[in-house]
Amino acid sequence: MRFLPLLITLALTLFASPQEITSFNGKFVQSIIDDNGKKIVYSGELWASKPQNALWKYQKPIQKSVYINAQKITVIEPSIEQVTLRTLDNEIDFLQIIQKAKKVSDDKYTAMVKGEIYTILFKNDLLSSIAYTDGFDNKVTIVFTNPSQNQPIDTSKFKPVIPADFDVIKDH
Repeated sequence: MRFLPLLITLALTLFASPQEITSFNGKFVQSIIDDNGKKIVYSGELWASKPQNALWKYQKPIQKSVYINAQKITVIEPSIEQVTLRTLDNEIDFLQIIQKAKKVSDDKYTAMVKGEIYTILFKNDLLSSIAYTDGFDNKVTIVFTNPSQNQPIDTSKFKPVIPADFDVIKDH
């Protein structure tokens, strides 16, 4: 659960692009380096669409699906047969990031939101990476490959299917 706020923040920052991204899909590698230099690397695929829908489908080192819909987050973890339901109360509003993102160079933008600086990079007008230091002093970098922007994504993609035999934890 320690990385849950991180996942939420990462999902919401996707919409930071001043390039008017309305939807996004891409494979990702997420690297997290803690303040002791320990590195954790996750990989998977992300689907996102406005106003605030995202599915982070983690494949390695563990399988996990993180659904974000409006003010709700659902985390499905098959390896432990558990689902966590949570409300997003005081998380970062992606509109704040969009409004504050400033062009630094041709493909680089930065935004400061709630004391955190986000560096957003584009390649050929496609989102290629997001980097920042989170509230736990972890250096977070997400690199996207095979990105697709502004393509239709079926809204059913963002509706979690909770297996009946999984434990459900409501974290308020």
